[in-house]
Amino acid sequence: MIFPSVEDINKIIKGTKTQTRRKSPSYIVGKTYSINEGRKPGIPEGRILITDKREEKYLDGGISISDALAEGGYTPGTFESLFKNIYPGWIVRYAYTFKFVASV
Repeated sequence: MIFPSVEDINKIIKGTKTQTRRKSPSYIVGKTYSINEGRKPGIPEGRILITDKREEKYLDGGISISDALAEGGYTPGTFESLFKNIYPGWIVRYAYTFKFVASV
């Protein structure tokens, strides 16, 4: 799964980022995915395990405070601004909850 920055990846490893929102419905609950910074190969420290998936619609309103924090410590307004900047005019997105699984 692609993340834009080392900062995001560090938050995943520390457990302060446990959610991500995507336009794609293709990630599957119960599967693990590599953690990639941009288009670079996956990090060797571990993978993420998808534990929940939920569909969100634009008309449902914005992200909750707890979900914004789980996205990496954002406020709802800041997160929604960032998401709209990346995906202007989005209608449906998918909220994935995950946990970091360290490599052994």
